[in-house]
Amino acid sequence: MPTLSLITPTDVPDASHKVTAPGGYEWWYFDAEDAAGELRMVAIFFQGFVFHPGYLRAYGKYQRSPTRNAPPLPADFPCVYFVLYRGNQIVGQFMSQHRPEQFTAADDRVDVAIGPNRLETAVDGGLNLHLKGVPWTLTHRGPITHESQRLLADFSFSPRLSHQPMQRRFFSRSWSHADHHWVIADPLCDVNGQVELYDLSTKRSTKFQFTGRGYHDHNYGTGPIGPGLKRWMWGRVLMNDHAAMFHFAQPKSPAEPDDIHMIEADQLGLREVPVDRFNADWSRKTSTLLRYPAWVEAGPLQLVNPRVIDATPFYLRLVYDASVRGVAAQAFCEVAYPHRLRWPVLGRMIEMSIRRA
Repeated sequence: MPTLSLITPTDVPDASHKVTAPGGYEWWYFDAEDAAGELRMVAIFFQGFVFHPGYLRAYGKYQRSPTRNAPPLPADFPCVYFVLYRGNQIVGQFMSQHRPEQFTAADDRVDVAIGPNRLETAVDGGLNLHLKGVPWTLTHRGPITHESQRLLADFSFSPRLSHQPMQRRFFSRSWSHADHHWVIADPLCDVNGQVELYDLSTKRSTKFQFTGRGYHDHNYGTGPIGPGLKRWMWGRVLMNDHAAMFHFAQPKSPAEPDDIHMIEADQLGLREVPVDRFNADWSRKTSTLLRYPAWVEAGPLQLVNPRVIDATPFYLRLVYDASVRGVAAQAFCEVAYPHRLRWPVLGRMIEMSIRRA
């Protein structure tokens, strides 16, 4: 009997894979740091926002009773996320959810549109990002969106290294119960851009010029990333002529081995570095009891002196002093506990920060 493919093969790994699996996802991720080390940005284009509590609830209902509930699809949850940091403070951020018909993505090139947000291939082969949303802040009453403000950003990511993207699987299927793919597309880029925070009521504008270096990868999968996962940490270290990326996933079951991957990139290309153990001291924790490492040792990578720049109830972003094969640099990392998204009160609070555009 013929079966329908839940992922469309493509000759361009960084293009859309047209994921149609219930609970599946595809996202294009970007982060960058300016030359002075003062500004940082993160931007993500989602089809199937895997951290959307509503998406996870709908998928849970479908799993429990597939004949009574329609399968939630990635196309139902196109979202865009953007944040700009200055030091360890958030200058502005937005998370917007758009209607399914407002999403388009090409499967023969990098070209993604979600509402007014656009990711497209530039003439020189780099990638251009155009972002626009309504910012929100977290208050003692929960997330508040600022309808009188707009957060706008334009960035260009130009790869320093000339190579084909590397594509590999991550999150073991034995405990995640889905196929998950990691595309290391452009791990070291020159980045230029501008961010503007504009107030419609006062007509006042605050602008930030951005020049530095950045990182871009791409993930897609056929199901949620939370099942079977205790915690997930990933990070990247950018240097002048090479980059190192790592991924560490610890399953809930002690019988399952940790999922560890490390990739290095330089002028010779991308290559995986064998790492048997991810040694870490998980003694640090945030006010919401999210644990994170005081230090990490994994193959040629060492991380020390963590500084938290963003902490939410289910993930946090940190900067570490790093060493890769003796070369000193900084690492930008994230630690996530996706199972917390299924907590009812927390899930509702997170949904308050997602503005339906």
